[in-house]
Amino acid sequence: MMAIAAEESTSLAAFTLPGTPYSAAMARFYVRAALGHHELGDFIEDVETVTSELVSNAIAHASARAFDLELLRLDGSGAVVLVVTDPCPPPPVKRHPAAGAEHGRGLLVVEALTTSWGWTPRDPGKAMFAIFTRQG
Repeated sequence: MMAIAAEESTSLAAFTLPGTPYSAAMARFYVRAALGHHELGDFIEDVETVTSELVSNAIAHASARAFDLELLRLDGSGAVVLVVTDPCPPPPVKRHPAAGAEHGRGLLVVEALTTSWGWTPRDPGKAMFAIFTRQG
């Protein structure tokens, strides 16, 4: 993130949602609408999926009563960045679950669908980010 952090960015959407199970669906809806409105439809599927994972993690693992989500376009590269901020300071933990396990693959999915991802401490809590670039 540091190499592209200096790039100018345009905010496509920014909002706060409550930490309820329904918030993942609301976040996906707003992300889809923002990307479509800004003619970035080729990002929708991957960004929606990663939105679900990061929002679900904020609700389940961070026990967030509310969380912030921002969607940005990096003007120079055209990349899209998703940032989900929650009030829980511990870092995310990427797991390697057993083959039959029902949970624990969220950050593996995030890693597979993004150019890069990570987190940074915030006061309070942390911000998870995911960077998406166009293929080919």
